[in-house]
Amino acid sequence: QEACEARGCTWCSTDVPNAPWCFFPEDSPYGYSRAGNIEKTDKGWRVTLNKRQSLSLFGNDISPIVLEVEFQTKDRLRFRLYDPNKQRFEVPLKIEGPGVTAEEANYEVEL
Repeated sequence: QEACEARGCTWCSTDVPNAPWCFFPEDSPYGYSRAGNIEKTDKGWRVTLNKRQSLSLFGNDISPIVLEVEFQTKDRLRFRLYDPNKQRFEVPLKIEGPGVTAEEANYEVEL
């Protein structure tokens, strides 16, 4: 806990299996923030994200990036992050579902 908080992170112990106890706070300079509105698509949502600051944990950060969320079945969600300005290799894996709406899903998604 001390090492986590010394890095400026948030510590929150939990009984939920495999959930992280140490994570970046909401106002962290790391990561991405939403740029514009959430766009509704045929299968879910799309939103553009911009890098928060020039600080980088891993280097070679991409900004902006696009997050697509697909409600594939009542029990399966797919999300995809990609660079809208540069084509990159993607594993050619096609997993199609009947397509459900957020209201029909057995899970909740919050952006």
